[in-house]
Amino acid sequence: MATASELPDWLLVEILSFVPLRDRLRSSRVCKRWRSLILDRTLWKRLDLSPYRVGPKVLWQLLRQYLGSGLRTLKVRGRLLLGPRAPLLSPALLQELGKRCPNLACLSLLEEDLRKIPFSCLPRSIRCLELQSCEVPQAWFPPGNGPSILPHLEHLVLDRIPAFSDLQLRALPRQGALCSLVLRATYRVTPQGLRDALPGLSNLRRLELCGCSMPADGVLQIIGGFLPRLRELRVTVAGLTARGLASLMEMQALEILGLLGPPPTPDKLSAKDILTFCLSLPNLRVLSLQGMGLGSADEAILREGLAHYRITVGELPLEGWGLGGLR
Repeated sequence: MATASELPDWLLVEILSFVPLRDRLRSSRVCKRWRSLILDRTLWKRLDLSPYRVGPKVLWQLLRQYLGSGLRTLKVRGRLLLGPRAPLLSPALLQELGKRCPNLACLSLLEEDLRKIPFSCLPRSIRCLELQSCEVPQAWFPPGNGPSILPHLEHLVLDRIPAFSDLQLRALPRQGALCSLVLRATYRVTPQGLRDALPGLSNLRRLELCGCSMPADGVLQIIGGFLPRLRELRVTVAGLTARGLASLMEMQALEILGLLGPPPTPDKLSAKDILTFCLSLPNLRVLSLQGMGLGSADEAILREGLAHYRITVGELPLEGWGLGGLR
């Protein structure tokens, strides 16, 4: 059996890609060869720091010694929930990240205080930005009709961002490349904000509105009126009726539909109503019903009538989506 020293470099790099980050860094102290292997770009293509509580000094060290043009995805957890500590990120660090990692496409920030971080400091190469349980200033997204600060941004996920409101939603059309928008537990967004913003977001192909505390019928009417080319829609359906669901019938491009409870009353929306609606959309092939309170008979109606669909029926998703209070 061959020893580690006898294995080719490419195989060792492949093995090291499965090693946890801390152990990978420690292995760089073994010898000069291993040090060289740890610097291989393929090992730093995707970096998930969210399991670790790192500080700014550690992040700076990683950036200066290991991260470079090979980095595509970065996920970090800040210190917002750890009490009165300094933020993990700074404008200088983000600007340096943009310089050293020009191919960074996906940035995911968890539990970070961004109130002193201008939106303009984010790396311009980003295509996907995910914020979860972060604090942002009330006017973080730049308003106006000027050129986009993130010209390549296609996917935006905002999960439990307390300050996100209609004001910020109205600024999103400036991100002209945006094709996917996910809003989870953004309680300050109102139907009027959607009505103002969605006409400028006509390039959207995916929209998710979960736990946003808005009446389902009104929201679906707005979506159906402004986003006829939408391909994927997931929405909380508090107060949904057959009439509200019918407002989406003009969305002939819709392929994926997710409806999340609480359960509607049978006299306002039944399994037969859902079946009739689905059959009116020629491209719909995936139906997810979570927390809708469907019985076995209702589920049988849907599965028989939509035999060629992929149907998921289950409970509400994680409370992290802001749906715990809707039960």
